[in-house]
Amino acid sequence: MRRNWTALVWLSALVIAAPAAAQQSLGDVAGSIKLNRTGDNDVVIDQKSVGRSRSTSSSLSDGQALLEATKECAFAAQTLNDLLGETGSGEVFYDDGWRARVEAAGGQWDQSNRVFEVIYAKDRYEAPYDTAERGATATTIGLGILRGAISADQPRFGEAKRQIAEGAELLESAERDLNAALRREEAESPPPPIDPIAADRSIDAVCQNSGAKGSQEFDSCVAAQQAAMNAIKGRYAPGVRLDQATFNRIRNSCRYEWPDDFVSRDLCERTRIGRATR
Repeated sequence: MRRNWTALVWLSALVIAAPAAAQQSLGDVAGSIKLNRTGDNDVVIDQKSVGRSRSTSSSLSDGQALLEATKECAFAAQTLNDLLGETGSGEVFYDDGWRARVEAAGGQWDQSNRVFEVIYAKDRYEAPYDTAERGATATTIGLGILRGAISADQPRFGEAKRQIAEGAELLESAERDLNAALRREEAESPPPPIDPIAADRSIDAVCQNSGAKGSQEFDSCVAAQQAAMNAIKGRYAPGVRLDQATFNRIRNSCRYEWPDDFVSRDLCERTRIGRATR
């Protein structure tokens, strides 16, 4: 029970301690907090509601759009974190130039966060999205405390430092995880069909290394390349007893490694399919 009320007690203490000008910013944060009852009268904070406005749209967000929004938030949060890192002596807090930079960085955060707020993600992006959301929540809370301290002209922003540093770290972690998810998605996506015109050019270029056009060596090379290309065209996931994602990963990786040589590409696919189905 005591643990469940810890966050509420912390927030209440901030509101009581802050002057009227600072309380307005904190009030905005507190007003968005939802409480969940878990039984036996225990109440916990719904962390996803703190400072956030999650989109209710059921449509899937594009992974690249989510990554770009997370990048912008991570950059804005780190900018705020760097500015707070300049307050070691305490004198910087009263500097008008520093405060102007904080105001500009805060505006940048607000803009980036608004873009992020309208994005909803699930499936392969859900975990990094939740990490980014927690980072955005922490940064928003920290910025609210910092703005309140500046408005009240009182250098009480230790908690703002902690929250914004945590927010920047979470957002950067989410950015890394989203990049990895996008790479997996690209690897598992259906490859484009073989373009016959581009394939003829590739085969011609490869086989010129075997002999001059019209020679037996050249013609034999072309026949082998065309046979390998047809074998690739006729190979599908169900036929080799693989799930579609695994099959696509193999096909895409072999396609990247052997963009022109169909004989080598066919051998690459057969070898890796054999390993995967053992």
